[in-house]
Amino acid sequence: MTDRLIRLMKIITLVQARPGILARELAERCGTSERTIYRDMDALSSMHIPIMHMGRGKGYTFIGHFAMYPLGLTEEEAQALFKSLPLLDELKPRLPEAFETAYEKVLAAVYKQSTEKMEIYGERDEEPDADQ
Repeated sequence: MTDRLIRLMKIITLVQARPGILARELAERCGTSERTIYRDMDALSSMHIPIMHMGRGKGYTFIGHFAMYPLGLTEEEAQALFKSLPLLDELKPRLPEAFETAYEKVLAAVYKQSTEKMEIYGERDEEPDADQ
């Protein structure tokens, strides 16, 4: 049951990150079959998660403004984001103009998530260091 719950959360994250993602792509990313993805979509629908299939070859998307927060990144994923910060200056000329602000918003959410975690567990770790 735990594996399925983790897979359902991963499906929600993938559909949120890539509207129009196909069942085949979801199956590959989740390490399962397309048939299992269809069953999972039925389960999500029965839980009133507003995921909609847009038609053959058009994939899945959310109905309305549904979003899942917080990001739920692992410590390693959060550190990878902070460590890639210095690379932005080098890549900036090749990236779309809005990428930097989008990246900053993700970092802000990651930082908020880590500070909330520290408050909950009473940890006294330092802020993530972008230079590491």
